[in-house]
Amino acid sequence: MVEKEDLKKIYFLKDLPDVILGKVGAIAQLETFDEESILFRQNQEQTLLYMLVSGKVFLNCRSASGKSLTLDEVSAGRTFGVSALMGETSGTFTAICAETCSIITVSGQQMHQLFEEDFQVGHTLMLKVVAVFKSRMEMHTRQFLHSLATHPEIK
Repeated sequence: MVEKEDLKKIYFLKDLPDVILGKVGAIAQLETFDEESILFRQNQEQTLLYMLVSGKVFLNCRSASGKSLTLDEVSAGRTFGVSALMGETSGTFTAICAETCSIITVSGQQMHQLFEEDFQVGHTLMLKVVAVFKSRMEMHTRQFLHSLATHPEIK
């Protein structure tokens, strides 16, 4: 169980009513991970939603040539692993703790069960998921356009 005060530190949840925070907190866990801990790997099935309370996490992926690329540095308050809420989905990146991290984890399966039991909670949280995906798509589009603009062979 995770206290509402800890959940309110997460941007994804901070403006939600206490009733919803209580329901999420009841199925969430607060865990500590050491530096260099691998939370999950690219192409591995996503089963947990992660919400970073403190620390920093790198989201890396391997290119077709095998080169490791850092897609994002997740800072405190941010959420990742939202694919766990989509069902049997594999991750598109590897999540590695860049330092000791305190992370709230929630089982995607338990979240689905909560959504089934309380459609209002499901609707509210899935709107938040859409906002997270929209933000990430915008960030990745900016990164891609920057890469195109600065690539020496494309100029």
